[in-house]
Amino acid sequence: MTMQARHLSIAYGSNQVLSQVNLTLHPSRTTGLVGRSGCGKSTLAKAMTGIIPAPQETLFHNDQIFFPDLSKTGDIIHYMWQDPLAALSPFLSALDLICEPLKAIHKLPKAERQRQAQDLLDMVGLDATCAAKRPHQLSGGQCQRVALARALAVKPRFLVLDEPLSALDLVTQEQITFLLRKVRAEMNMGLLIISHDLQTLAKLADDIAVMDGGRIVEHKETQEFFAAPEHQLSRRFVEISKYSAPAALTQTPANMPA
Repeated sequence: MTMQARHLSIAYGSNQVLSQVNLTLHPSRTTGLVGRSGCGKSTLAKAMTGIIPAPQETLFHNDQIFFPDLSKTGDIIHYMWQDPLAALSPFLSALDLICEPLKAIHKLPKAERQRQAQDLLDMVGLDATCAAKRPHQLSGGQCQRVALARALAVKPRFLVLDEPLSALDLVTQEQITFLLRKVRAEMNMGLLIISHDLQTLAKLADDIAVMDGGRIVEHKETQEFFAAPEHQLSRRFVEISKYSAPAALTQTPANMPA
């Protein structure tokens, strides 16, 4: 089972945002996508998930032409927005926010929706006191967990996360990193993580793709990428990161349920 972009090109007038991009996502694997601001990372992610239209015959699911539709194909591939506070309705509680996709997509009755929503809150490490709170009553890390639980409620086979750790403190970053690894393993989910931070991708990604000028200029297994980056931008990213070798997160961070 795979999700692929093949020769994907997108232009806005004379501005060529993506040019002949090829990328394959696999279940139970995390692909990291790194590049300078404005290089096309978010455009690629949004095209693959149906937020912006992609040309016909450029997206494939299991080698079949795929037409992403936010209302119909979220259980195949789903996009998690960069700013959870902006993406979450301020009028709903955390529990209700997670219940929404369980009702809209999975058509579950109220009691079952609430049960599954509470299970998802437990999975992402939020206690019962958070269930009734609205987003503005939660911390940034708690909002990120609610957003993740809401995305998991859709039960996608592939989840795309745009800078999921960028607004979090270091302790919360470590906890969310561990949580993403846990979710991937337990749900057999493929992840695409967009980040400017190679240290984050070193902990999360099985392979890393580098974008520059709307193209993927290098794509390697994570260990090989750090050991022998080839493209000049890749070498620059590795040099700046000052991170010599990726290390797996093997212990549960403090205050994070296993």
